[in-house]
Amino acid sequence: MLQLEDNYPMNQITTLGIGGLAKKFVVVTTFEELIEAVEYAQGQRLPYLVIGGGSNLLISDEGVDCLVIKNEMTAVVQNDTEITVKSGTPLQELVDYTISHGLADLQKLTGIPGTVGGAVYGNAGAYGQTISDHLTAVSVLNTNNLTTEQLNNSDCLFNYRDSIFKKTHDTIVEVHFQLERGDPHILQQEARDVLSKRLVKYPPGIKCPGSFFKNLVASEIPQEILKNIPQEKIVFGKLPAGALLEEVGAKGQKSDGIEIAPYHANLFINQGSGSAKAFYNLAKAYALKVKEKFGITLEPEVQLINLPPLAK
Repeated sequence: MLQLEDNYPMNQITTLGIGGLAKKFVVVTTFEELIEAVEYAQGQRLPYLVIGGGSNLLISDEGVDCLVIKNEMTAVVQNDTEITVKSGTPLQELVDYTISHGLADLQKLTGIPGTVGGAVYGNAGAYGQTISDHLTAVSVLNTNNLTTEQLNNSDCLFNYRDSIFKKTHDTIVEVHFQLERGDPHILQQEARDVLSKRLVKYPPGIKCPGSFFKNLVASEIPQEILKNIPQEKIVFGKLPAGALLEEVGAKGQKSDGIEIAPYHANLFINQGSGSAKAFYNLAKAYALKVKEKFGITLEPEVQLINLPPLAK
């Protein structure tokens, strides 16, 4: 039996610590519970939103007039070098499993918060590894007949921090990987090196949703704009959004409880009393400054829930 809650405060489950009330809220731990929750929403003619760890969300202060389904379906199953993982599994749990079992290709994703499903949704990556690199298939919920259907890697239209799921909003149920063998000791050391770098940017307890704006793929920037940007700003074929934000003075700026980190211009932090409105307005103000100076429109990497698009 589902444990539905009314008027649930979303600020309790977002890493940003911001978000109004959800009209209805439920945690699901099995596929059967997910189906039950979706059937409930459909029967009540109530929109629903499936979330993972709450680490990549900016939810409006007004909350959401829907059923929020928190996905806690977890399991990792190994068949030689093939891995099948349920989408609510914390990404760190998957990374730790693969390292300890001598499987490479995910170790540099260590320290990224959230679930496997959320990571696939946003095609998360770090330090040259992306979760879609060795992904073979994704099982999603078909809401018409409430069964699963499988998409192969090419069906998912993965791109830099993007996937088809950002357009279809299909619920990811399971993810399948084909990994390579690796030395657990080497993989562990690589993970430690990455984590030490991440902890400088994201110290424990920090209230933030991760980097707010997407970096830009240099090859996709018009030449007339690119020629005005110093080449040393381009890193691994990407133009960091933080570099552009720094150029327009974003570092260290504060507004109504929200601060842009003094050490990283693409890191917006809730100092404890910040609101979604203050966060949104600060992000929009500096996105406009970047647009005015460089002619570049920054796109949020974070999902905006019940908020207007930043570009408008």
